[in-house]
Amino acid sequence: MDDWLVRKLVELNTDFYVRFAAPFAASRSAPQPGFFSLLEDLPARPFSVLDVGCGNGRFGRFLHGAQRLDYYVGVDATQALLDQIVDFDGELHVRDISLPDSLRGLGRFDLVACLATLQHIPGQENRLRLLREMAAHLEPTGLLVLSNWQFLNDSRQRRKIRPWALVDIDPSQVEPNDYLLSWERGGSGIRYVAYLDEKAIEELTIAADLRIVKQFVRDGREGNLNLYTILAS
Repeated sequence: MDDWLVRKLVELNTDFYVRFAAPFAASRSAPQPGFFSLLEDLPARPFSVLDVGCGNGRFGRFLHGAQRLDYYVGVDATQALLDQIVDFDGELHVRDISLPDSLRGLGRFDLVACLATLQHIPGQENRLRLLREMAAHLEPTGLLVLSNWQFLNDSRQRRKIRPWALVDIDPSQVEPNDYLLSWERGGSGIRYVAYLDEKAIEELTIAADLRIVKQFVRDGREGNLNLYTILAS
């Protein structure tokens, strides 16, 4: 994907999350059912966490409540979302994770989480680069956890798909799994999302020299709205 297009899509999403930080955070207050399923495969003791694309800290808050959180570092591109984090302490950074070396200097962790975030990184090469960078921040026995929105599985979610003409982009310029989706809470907005299914995650995993420990779908009315993947080196 051309760099100018990557930057345009990143800016589109950054503007979206700045504008809708409060209503978005309000819609993401309770833990997802998938979080409880993840907990079954995470260490039984408190552990260190790097939360990439942490948003309002929902996953960190969940781990804190489950008494599994030792040390938390959250990274997000939007200060307005970081300002929504409450109820637990952590180290927070504003960084553009679509750029190389965005995680530099953050150390190593027992768990690196990237929940509902890899899908917002434009371009397969950029997603692979971020996956490799996240893996480089794992302790030797650490785990990397992904979740990705399976919006094509649900007719209500598919109705949110909007044409690229809304943002003056020729659809031939984007990758085949790229979409614009609408938002209708606290106003109307659109954001960029890549559809990353089991095949896409498997291809990224192989290219990053990682292995899939476990994979499952959870969340939503039908229990199939998010694909969770646990990875290890």
